[in-house]
Amino acid sequence: MRLKSALWSCLSGIVVFGAVSFSPVQAQHAFNDADKAVEYRQKALSLMQNNFAYLGDMVKGDMEFDGEIFKARAADFSALSAMPWIGFSQTGAMPGNNSDALPAIWDNWDDFMQRAESFQQDAAALAAAAESGDQGDIRKAFMAAAKNCKACHDQYKD
Repeated sequence: MRLKSALWSCLSGIVVFGAVSFSPVQAQHAFNDADKAVEYRQKALSLMQNNFAYLGDMVKGDMEFDGEIFKARAADFSALSAMPWIGFSQTGAMPGNNSDALPAIWDNWDDFMQRAESFQQDAAALAAAAESGDQGDIRKAFMAAAKNCKACHDQYKD
């Protein structure tokens, strides 16, 4: 099980490193239409949700807490937290493109982007708490990120 966990952490780290290392150059030119922008952001958000749910299972006690796995997943989550936002900026990538995004995103763009920035800070704080290994700090950081997720979804997701 440890070997499998180590391999998973290594593989996910490589994938995230590659995506984060090369995405800024690609993201500027990645979308030739709105559907591609929507697909990009949905995939990035899906990866974030997958990691966050896994972390949540450990925080809630639904799964045995493993500090090393938590650290790796929290680092992945933090790296991923910067990715989806470019997918909201493509002209035409608004609601109606097979998306749960509400028009309020574009009506309140500055607020939406401020929430995205706060969310990235929460994700970084979670990764830092994971590095410390203090489960009390981890739980507080996880709950702060979860609260930010929910607040944004309540206002900007159908």
